Amino acid sequence: MMNISSIRIKKIRKISFMLAVLIFSTPLTVYGSIPLTAPSAILIDQNSGKVLYAHNEHERMYPAGLAKMMTALVVLDHLNPDDVIVVGTEIYQVPPGAIRAGHQSGEHITVRNLLRGLMIRNGNDSGNVLAQHTVQTIRGQTGIPFVHVENIFSGLMIEKARELGANNTSFTNPNGLHHDSLYTTAYDMALIARAFMQVPLLRNIVAELEYVGDGMEGREVYGARILNYNWVNDNELMISGSTYYYTYATGIRRGSTPQASDCLAASAERNGVRLIAIIFDSPDPGRWLDARMLFDYGFDTYSYHTLLESGQHIQTAFVYNARRGEDNILDVRVNEDFAALLSQRELSRIRQEIVFYERFLAPVDLNEEGYYESYFENHFEYADIASTVLIAPIEENEVLGTITFTLDGNALFIAELHATREVPERTIDSDMDYIIAWVQNNVFSLSAWPYWIALAGTLFGFLGMSLWINERRRGKKSSSYSGTYR
Repeated sequence: MMNISSIRIKKIRKISFMLAVLIFSTPLTVYGSIPLTAPSAILIDQNSGKVLYAHNEHERMYPAGLAKMMTALVVLDHLNPDDVIVVGTEIYQVPPGAIRAGHQSGEHITVRNLLRGLMIRNGNDSGNVLAQHTVQTIRGQTGIPFVHVENIFSGLMIEKARELGANNTSFTNPNGLHHDSLYTTAYDMALIARAFMQVPLLRNIVAELEYVGDGMEGREVYGARILNYNWVNDNELMISGSTYYYTYATGIRRGSTPQASDCLAASAERNGVRLIAIIFDSPDPGRWLDARMLFDYGFDTYSYHTLLESGQHIQTAFVYNARRGEDNILDVRVNEDFAALLSQRELSRIRQEIVFYERFLAPVDLNEEGYYESYFENHFEYADIASTVLIAPIEENEVLGTITFTLDGNALFIAELHATREVPERTIDSDMDYIIAWVQNNVFSLSAWPYWIALAGTLFGFLGMSLWINERRRGKKSSSYSGTYR
């Protein structure tokens, strides 16, 4: 027997939960120090955006060539990778000494290859060409002076940054060439790098060690001027044989100016864990060593843990007021998967909370109402498996409530709880249908005929016995009367 007082019904609660990104965007305590050279750096999980390590991540820094990641994102918002661009005089707006991809005025080249020149070669001329054509496409006109193009395109970059949540970032050109008003933070640049790596084309480009081919990727266009290129990736983490080669590196790119010093946006993947590191003002070889240390820390400390699987059984409920003849034990499940990148310490602090919606909760406190005691006392054989009491009717796959996973009180993930089957409500009509069906199935069924025969035999026996007794009584009376009148 299960004691009524052991049944606990959750009270009605309407909760507004934070999105998972809020917890993932908050720097967490780092267990152990990392001896970085960089005065500002951050390490995040590429999949979720979760911050794994942060050091002065909101300090304003100059991004140098890392700004080109935003240039690429803006370009692909407006241009198709297969679009063909005719290079103009905008390539002459690159200052002396700045890195060039080698474009020439009048050349035909695809947007995809301009992005290669931008990211693999770090070509500032590639950035100018992309910005010029993007603004001309948006405005629907040609011949816009590059000084105006630069202002318009920088505005698009800032707007895109705000969309990504990079609120402490400002751009003044498409290349990252120094300007006092061109700045960012390690946190903001991590958001930009994550968005960059979510674009398959860009992710593939920064993973290329080189590009050898013509600007049109082998396409022939009559009368077009087409140049051949040989661009080599200068990311030391990816170059086999380099002193700083990192086996798991997948991108992204470095940047340098006298004012910014040496910077790096790097990505790496191991066993399904994908990380992004942003490092500012760390003179060589500092940026490469910092990146390796950050990645080693991330891979050694964090791994994915599956907390939910679609179809997983969460709880078993007893359903009050279920239709007679129906099973009143209901399994509750989830229809979603959830895996989180966690350290072992974080995993130990994960908590889950199950809340059922008001509509499905029993109407009164079972601990106080004696009526329910009499109703449930014959059903407590389910006490070992039923931990919640719900009320019918319930539809198959109906959402009954939620299960929430939290880390230190912050919501990581919320999943809906679903009923595995229908549980109809008990009504007067359903009771009558049950009784009629029971009679039909038990009284008039073939299996009941032996009982009917036994009953008929019993009745005939009683009838025969009654007739025999009555005959004997009549016989005694007849003998008595015949003796009187002899």
